[in-house]
Amino acid sequence: MPRSEHDNQQIRASRRTEILAAATRVFVDKGLARAKVTDIAAAANLSNGLLYHYFPSKEAVFEAIAVEMIEQAEAELDEPHERAVDRLLHAILRRRAQLDEQGVDASRVVMQAVLHGEAMSPSLRMLLAEHLQRLTGRIVGLIAQAQREGDIDPKVDAEELTRVMMFLFRGMSIRMPDFAVPMPKPETILATLRLTPAGARRATRALQPPRKKAAV
Repeated sequence: MPRSEHDNQQIRASRRTEILAAATRVFVDKGLARAKVTDIAAAANLSNGLLYHYFPSKEAVFEAIAVEMIEQAEAELDEPHERAVDRLLHAILRRRAQLDEQGVDASRVVMQAVLHGEAMSPSLRMLLAEHLQRLTGRIVGLIAQAQREGDIDPKVDAEELTRVMMFLFRGMSIRMPDFAVPMPKPETILATLRLTPAGARRATRALQPPRKKAAV
């Protein structure tokens, strides 16, 4: 029985995800400049021809990784929560857990390329700059709202606190997984938010593991 169009779409989406995951490992290991399409194809267990069916160049693969990073970062701040500080807390804890578990992810690939001054197209540089500006504005807005709601110290400058958080996570994203430098503890990261007693209580709840649903 031939595959349906839905089945084909699922296969293409799954293979695209596998290519991006393999490319992420290759870019971290070799860097954008030294990596080759053949390296990515080998890491994904694909022929060069099949990889070209999905991406015309390694630069296109890198751009897809960057776009995925952008979409993930912005989606984490969009999740519905009762208060602004809850959005911040859950986004921070999820991001920290992802970096700790995966070791290598899209943000590390992009930050490594930026730090090493590797060649990126002007359109991708503009895309990343727009994302950073948009993400910074979103975080500043959430911190300011959390201050109005009494969960973050109102005497702290929201833009300055945002810069602290951004630099903290940039540093964690380029941490070498094979170096014996552990991630900061979640409660240590949350302490940088300058939470009020009310905000600290919400942080304590956020740090607790989710309750298991009772069997019916």
